Amino acid sequence: MAELRLVLVTPEKTLFDRPVGSIRVPLFDGSAGFYPGRAPLVGRLGLGELKLVDPSGAAESYFIDGGFVQVKGTVVSVLTNSAQAVKDISRKAASAKLEEAKAERAKSEEEFRSLARRLERARKMLALAERE
Repeated sequence: MAELRLVLVTPEKTLFDRPVGSIRVPLFDGSAGFYPGRAPLVGRLGLGELKLVDPSGAAESYFIDGGFVQVKGTVVSVLTNSAQAVKDISRKAASAKLEEAKAERAKSEEEFRSLARRLERARKMLALAERE
Protein backbone atom coordinates (compact mmCIF):
# COMPACT_ATOMS: atom_id res chain seq x y z
CA MET A 1 0.00 0.00 0.00
CA ALA A 2 1.21 3.52 -0.83
CA GLU A 3 2.11 5.79 2.04
CA LEU A 4 1.75 9.46 2.70
CA ARG A 5 4.57 11.52 4.11
CA LEU A 6 3.54 14.09 6.74
CA VAL A 7 5.74 17.13 7.25
CA LEU A 8 4.66 19.13 10.34
CA VAL A 9 6.25 22.58 10.55
CA THR A 10 5.93 25.46 13.04
CA PRO A 11 7.69 28.85 12.77
CA GLU A 12 10.39 27.55 15.12
CA LYS A 13 11.16 24.17 13.56
CA THR A 14 10.12 21.10 11.62
CA LEU A 15 8.53 18.87 14.26
CA PHE A 16 8.66 15.80 12.06
CA ASP A 17 8.82 14.43 8.55
CA ARG A 18 7.70 10.81 8.45
CA PRO A 19 5.48 8.27 6.71
CA VAL A 20 1.84 7.94 7.78
CA GLY A 21 -1.10 5.86 6.65
CA SER A 22 -3.74 8.60 6.99
CA ILE A 23 -4.20 12.11 8.34
CA ARG A 24 -7.15 14.22 9.52
CA VAL A 25 -6.83 17.98 10.01
CA PRO A 26 -9.14 20.76 11.22
CA LEU A 27 -9.84 23.21 8.43
CA PHE A 28 -11.03 26.76 8.91
CA ASP A 29 -14.52 25.69 7.83
CA GLY A 30 -14.66 21.98 8.72
CA SER A 31 -12.20 19.12 8.56
CA ALA A 32 -10.48 16.98 5.96
CA GLY A 33 -8.94 13.54 5.87
CA PHE A 34 -6.16 12.39 3.58
CA TYR A 35 -5.25 8.94 2.35
CA PRO A 36 -2.69 7.91 -0.27
CA GLY A 37 -3.77 8.92 -3.78
CA ARG A 38 -5.44 12.18 -2.67
CA ALA A 39 -5.79 14.89 -5.30
CA PRO A 40 -3.64 18.01 -4.76
CA LEU A 41 -5.09 20.53 -2.33
CA VAL A 42 -4.24 23.68 -0.40
CA GLY A 43 -6.39 24.56 2.60
CA ARG A 44 -6.55 26.98 5.49
CA LEU A 45 -6.29 25.26 8.88
CA GLY A 46 -8.38 26.02 11.92
CA LEU A 47 -7.85 25.25 15.59
CA GLY A 48 -8.10 21.67 16.73
CA GLU A 49 -6.87 18.13 16.42
CA LEU A 50 -4.50 16.85 13.78
CA LYS A 51 -4.82 13.08 13.95
CA LEU A 52 -2.46 10.74 12.18
CA VAL A 53 -2.35 7.00 11.87
CA ASP A 54 1.10 5.58 11.20
CA PRO A 55 1.68 2.67 8.79
CA SER A 56 1.49 0.18 11.70
CA GLY A 57 -1.99 1.45 12.67
CA ALA A 58 -0.97 3.40 15.79
CA ALA A 59 -2.72 6.77 16.16
CA GLU A 60 -1.31 10.07 17.45
CA SER A 61 -3.00 13.43 17.97
CA TYR A 62 -1.68 16.99 18.04
CA PHE A 63 -3.41 20.25 18.87
CA ILE A 64 -2.67 22.71 16.06
CA ASP A 65 -3.33 26.42 15.94
CA GLY A 66 -4.25 27.51 12.41
CA GLY A 67 -2.00 27.71 9.38
CA PHE A 68 -2.12 25.92 6.03
CA VAL A 69 -2.12 22.37 4.67
CA GLN A 70 -0.82 21.39 1.24
CA VAL A 71 -1.21 18.00 -0.41
CA LYS A 72 1.13 17.45 -3.34
CA GLY A 73 1.74 13.92 -4.57
CA THR A 74 2.43 11.72 -1.55
CA VAL A 75 3.51 14.64 0.69
CA VAL A 76 1.15 16.41 3.08
CA SER A 77 2.72 19.58 4.50
CA VAL A 78 1.13 21.15 7.57
CA LEU A 79 2.40 24.65 8.34
CA THR A 80 0.96 25.79 11.67
CA ASN A 81 1.49 28.53 14.26
CA SER A 82 1.95 25.91 16.98
CA ALA A 83 1.56 22.18 17.52
CA GLN A 84 1.44 20.25 20.78
CA ALA A 85 1.01 16.53 21.34
CA VAL A 86 -2.43 15.99 22.90
CA LYS A 87 -0.89 13.60 25.45
CA ASP A 88 1.20 16.54 26.73
CA ILE A 89 -1.75 18.90 27.29
CA SER A 90 -2.53 19.31 30.99
CA ARG A 91 -6.24 19.41 31.86
CA LYS A 92 -5.46 21.73 34.74
CA ALA A 93 -3.50 24.18 32.58
CA ALA A 94 -6.11 24.09 29.79
CA SER A 95 -8.89 24.72 32.32
CA ALA A 96 -6.96 27.63 33.84
CA LYS A 97 -6.47 29.19 30.37
CA LEU A 98 -10.21 28.90 29.73
CA GLU A 99 -11.09 30.55 33.05
CA GLU A 100 -8.53 33.30 32.35
CA ALA A 101 -10.08 34.01 28.94
CA LYS A 102 -13.62 33.96 30.38
CA ALA A 103 -12.63 36.59 32.94
CA GLU A 104 -11.32 39.03 30.31
CA ARG A 105 -13.46 41.81 28.88
CA ALA A 106 -13.01 43.22 25.40
CA LYS A 107 -13.12 47.00 24.90
CA SER A 108 -12.79 47.12 21.11
CA GLU A 109 -13.66 45.05 18.07
CA GLU A 110 -10.04 43.91 17.72
CA GLU A 111 -9.89 42.86 21.39
CA PHE A 112 -13.21 41.03 20.96
CA ARG A 113 -11.86 38.99 18.01
CA SER A 114 -8.65 38.19 19.90
CA LEU A 115 -10.60 37.14 23.01
CA ALA A 116 -12.99 34.99 20.96
CA ARG A 117 -10.00 33.17 19.43
CA ARG A 118 -8.41 32.61 22.87
CA LEU A 119 -11.72 31.25 24.19
CA GLU A 120 -12.09 28.90 21.22
CA ARG A 121 -8.48 27.73 21.57
CA ALA A 122 -8.84 27.08 25.31
CA ARG A 123 -12.14 25.21 24.88
CA LYS A 124 -10.73 22.96 22.17
CA MET A 125 -7.54 22.25 24.11
CA LEU A 126 -9.56 21.38 27.21
CA ALA A 127 -11.84 19.07 25.21
CA LEU A 128 -8.83 17.22 23.79
CA ALA A 129 -7.11 17.04 27.20
CA GLU A 130 -10.23 15.54 28.76
CA ARG A 131 -10.28 12.77 26.14
CA GLU A 132 -6.78 11.62 27.04
